[in-house]
Amino acid sequence: MAKPLTTEQLDALIQAGKSMKKITRLQVFTLATTGLLDVQDGEFVLTGKAERAVKRHTRQISLQKNIPVIAEAALGVLDTDDRMCNHREIWNRVGRDNFTRDEVLDSLRALRDEGVLRSVKLSGNNFQIVWKRGPAAPAVAVPEFEAVDKIEG
Repeated sequence: MAKPLTTEQLDALIQAGKSMKKITRLQVFTLATTGLLDVQDGEFVLTGKAERAVKRHTRQISLQKNIPVIAEAALGVLDTDDRMCNHREIWNRVGRDNFTRDEVLDSLRALRDEGVLRSVKLSGNNFQIVWKRGPAAPAVAVPEFEAVDKIEG
């Protein structure tokens, strides 16, 4: 897995994206030593590695915003410990117009890594993976039943 960008690298990449001529010598050094900056025809250019790093950073920021929303929807669907569902049911609950399939799946995987959810493979088919509450999920509230008076007859 690639190392996350440091704040110095991120600041330098943002500045380089705005105007390559305005980056400082320290920013040039920071980017060049990590392979994020190269020289072509006497001009500084961002490398493919830099572009991938920025995309990865953007995806990670988006994931951190999506996880709480997806978690709430998933735990709402998985209202008992025995309940199972596929990703599509959770995706429909959060709104298919609001999130892409990949955003939902990435969030579900992150929640699985945290132990909030767990995935169960029902067969050898990868399309039959279902989701359940994990060990770190909040406890399911036990429904309270009203006392029913016996009718003597």
